[in-house]
Amino acid sequence: MKIIIIGGGITGLVAGYYLCKKDYEVEIYESSYFLGGQASALRINDNLVERAYHHIFKNDIQLINLMQELGIINKLKWYQSSVGIFSQDKLFKFSSPLDLIKFPHLSIFNRFRLGLVSLYLMRVKNWEKYEHTTASKWIKKYAGNQIYNIMWGPLLKAKFGKYYKLIGMPWFWSKMKTRFASRDSKGNEVLGYINGSFDVLINKLRDEIIQKGGSINLNSKILKINSDNSKIKSVTFKKNNTKYESLGDVVINTAPSFEINKMINFDSKYKQKLNTAKYIGASVFILSLKESLTPYYWINIVDKNVPFLGLIEHTNLVPKCYYGGKHILYITNYLANDDPVFTTDKEDLINKYYSHLKKLNPNFTKDWVYEYKYNSVSAAQPIIPIGYNENIPSYISPIKNLYIGNTTQIYPEDRGTNYSVKIAGEIVSLILNKGAENEKR
Repeated sequence: MKIIIIGGGITGLVAGYYLCKKDYEVEIYESSYFLGGQASALRINDNLVERAYHHIFKNDIQLINLMQELGIINKLKWYQSSVGIFSQDKLFKFSSPLDLIKFPHLSIFNRFRLGLVSLYLMRVKNWEKYEHTTASKWIKKYAGNQIYNIMWGPLLKAKFGKYYKLIGMPWFWSKMKTRFASRDSKGNEVLGYINGSFDVLINKLRDEIIQKGGSINLNSKILKINSDNSKIKSVTFKKNNTKYESLGDVVINTAPSFEINKMINFDSKYKQKLNTAKYIGASVFILSLKESLTPYYWINIVDKNVPFLGLIEHTNLVPKCYYGGKHILYITNYLANDDPVFTTDKEDLINKYYSHLKKLNPNFTKDWVYEYKYNSVSAAQPIIPIGYNENIPSYISPIKNLYIGNTTQIYPEDRGTNYSVKIAGEIVSLILNKGAENEKR
């Protein structure tokens, strides 16, 4: 049986690896010139770093187990994280309960209230009760307006832009749950990183697929999925401005939902489910610096006068010795895809951002920057509305032998590498179980 996989991101590669292990004929088609999607790395000052910041949580079980199976678990190292928050023109440490107690922009009562609400959410198991409540409404009701206006509201706005009021409470619950699950016995957040970058994982998956007889086609954009009597027949793809057709028995499509809808026509019910979750884009600068900007790995920006939502100083988590003594900083934004940021000249944009970096460290100057790279993604983050549990598109599509697997099906958790691995495993299990049933017949 021949299986065609659309997309060479983590989901596509992991699915390809699992299927090749079971001796299926596998072809992977990736429209870009590189594999791994957002987890892939690029070179800055001759050092490999991800196009978008990446780390691993303690409860990323599927990803950790996969690395163990692939024999690369020795590359996974754990580091103590550190968090800061930039509020009202000032940077504060925000890593521990004591830091919360010292935070001056909330009343004493609300500092304790914020801690108690956070602990409550950590202990909630029945997230389904939040299914028809937005995060904004729940936070205002149970945490209060001051906490919402100063802390969580600005973070929602920064993360989801004009869509922030639509975000369901299950997403917020899962975000809190994940962060707490990665804390050690002393309450410190501990995060993992693959030394050598996530390309170690990506390249290992690629090599395993090829070694087991699978094929990987880069710069190959799928234009159409062809079916006959509602059953998969082939795919049409374009490479070097030439169209080709590849026959297949099964197709796994890992593209964003709006791209999937361009490839094949579904019935109105399934199409509506694919369209339920919209996407926002990500705009990311990666800087190689002479000096460290701040002492923190992760800084949440809750200051409306700053034009980006977060700073992730990678070398405050992973030692700078792995990067030739240079400091790696991400400046990140999640924005609607029609936001002017995406069309602004990047030299003008980074110069604008430099002036705001000085707010976090007055000593910062443009001369600190050895080099910067820019990366943008159009489908970086799905917008998950209320009542989404009833509208998640199933892996099994209405077209026979066509399976769908992308970030809109990660729920209630936030999208991440671990859940891409999980989706791949679940789709492969469906295919294997169906194959077993056919053999019995």
